[in-house]
Amino acid sequence: MFSPRKTPLETDDIEQGYRKIYGVFHWFLKVAILRIFDDDYMAGPFLTFHVLDMSIAIMVVIFHFLHHLHDLDTVILSSSAFLAGSEVLLKIVGMVRRRKHVCRMLQTVLNDRSYRSGPTEAAICGKYQRLARKLLYVTVISYLTTCTMLLIYPVLSGKLGNHVLPIGYSIPFLDYHQHPWYLANYILQIVQLHWVAIVFVGLDGPFYLFVCYSASQLEILLEHLKRIGQNPDADAEQGELIRKIFEAHTRLSEFLSECSFVYREIYLMQTLCTIGHICVSLFHIQLKWNNGSYGMLLTNVSKMWLFCYCGELVVSKSAEFCNGVYSNRWYQLWNRRHLRDVLFMLGNAQRNYGFSIGGFGYLSYHIFTVVMKTAYTCNAFLHRIMN
Repeated sequence: MFSPRKTPLETDDIEQGYRKIYGVFHWFLKVAILRIFDDDYMAGPFLTFHVLDMSIAIMVVIFHFLHHLHDLDTVILSSSAFLAGSEVLLKIVGMVRRRKHVCRMLQTVLNDRSYRSGPTEAAICGKYQRLARKLLYVTVISYLTTCTMLLIYPVLSGKLGNHVLPIGYSIPFLDYHQHPWYLANYILQIVQLHWVAIVFVGLDGPFYLFVCYSASQLEILLEHLKRIGQNPDADAEQGELIRKIFEAHTRLSEFLSECSFVYREIYLMQTLCTIGHICVSLFHIQLKWNNGSYGMLLTNVSKMWLFCYCGELVVSKSAEFCNGVYSNRWYQLWNRRHLRDVLFMLGNAQRNYGFSIGGFGYLSYHIFTVVMKTAYTCNAFLHRIMN
């Protein structure tokens, strides 16, 4: 059954949907002075500045880590800060290296006009744009909430008077227990934490747009597949429908292949850093209930689940498309050319689609289970060493 015809106002909302969502993510990148997807972005100087900034911060964390090996809380918090710094640094470098591919894919998503094909297509595009908007809200809230939880932990726990820092590390060669260096370290960590949170929000945005666009295109193709064989006597109409499905699926296959190429190493590194984050935060919570690792643990678990949910959405939709190619009424067709096209499309649909993690697998619920099991195994290993 077809959805009601969209009014011009509703059509304009759908047309501006992805652009408005991307505008929010792009605003976060502007605030972080990281406009890597702009045409006038000078990749060299800006990349050098941010890489140097993050490298210095990581070296400070390592120095503080080695200087405070006797303090277990400081070591654990510094380890979390080191993993977070490494993760954002690797993500920035990976996105800048592939920025041309990302910009090209963003133009594909932002210039999509599938909703103009009919009311069914408009309803599907609107549904996935609403999903992208929800992912936007969840991402912004989760990162900024974690940042806030880390910063207010010394206040809530009553450890402000003991000069406890939210992240653990401090400026080298300065005693942060003395005034005014504690305040200087606290302000520095406020700036750095908010910058990292803003960068993560901005860099995760394109991924959610690519997921929602791919899922919407696959669902539209599924609707078209249901029409194959419904009117076998209209040979020209059936041929045009099959060619339309074949061309759209070919374009989508190329788009998903490019997505996998862009995110393959990025999400491999992010998965490894997430495993380390979960392991260290869980170890800290089990070791000492009163600490500031709860926000970091919840955010990394929810972030990994969100990525795996998005990956599973594309994987499951591609599997549905494969089943749809086989289960439609192709046996009603009498034109051999159309049957060959359907057979070729069925063979092409057997390919695996999704967001690769370094070639070891695709983002899915199975990967989320593997990440949690691996993190818990590492956590058990740390407890065994401590005991």
